[in-house]
Amino acid sequence: MLAWLVTLVRVGEINSQSLNDFYSNKSNFGGHPKKNSSKSITWSTGSLGHGLSVVCGKALAKPEKKYFCILGDGEMNEGSVWEGLMFLSQHQISNVLVLIDNNKQESLSKTDEILSIECLEKKIGGMRISVERINGHQIEILIKEINHFLNDSKTLKNPRVLICDTVKGKGVSFMEKVPMWHHRKLKENEYLKALKELS
Repeated sequence: MLAWLVTLVRVGEINSQSLNDFYSNKSNFGGHPKKNSSKSITWSTGSLGHGLSVVCGKALAKPEKKYFCILGDGEMNEGSVWEGLMFLSQHQISNVLVLIDNNKQESLSKTDEILSIECLEKKIGGMRISVERINGHQIEILIKEINHFLNDSKTLKNPRVLICDTVKGKGVSFMEKVPMWHHRKLKENEYLKALKELS
């Protein structure tokens, strides 16, 4: 959610001051997208896995448009996600690019300890869906894949899924692969230490 909000600030849809009360009781912005909290947030989604099904419906209705759907690996525990993938395959919807943030953590533990989803590329690839596993921290590869999806529509015949292997908290020593940072807020000294490590 935070990455989405930062993007909305960068494109001028919201101003950065509107995030000062992020995740507080009266804020427009919490842990998951809430319908009508900004112009481009048109559906309430989150860890319940509704996003892919909504995108499939929109993409089927408007095949001339391109759509992105970002899923978390913990979200892959939801049956609605697999129904969405089967729908994507059944109708061979190629105007959706699905990106799975596969950081191997969810809520308060590791995904493998809660409900393992591996081997993802075999499970998804067995559905007549083109699937590729990439390093989600290699931005140049992500840009290349996104540009291919946006610009080479004639060569895209099948639905497409990118499994993006990532490390939660990447670049901050005390956060990397530590499940408590799924929810915990930074204290001032932690914030300063994280900024120093990332700069």
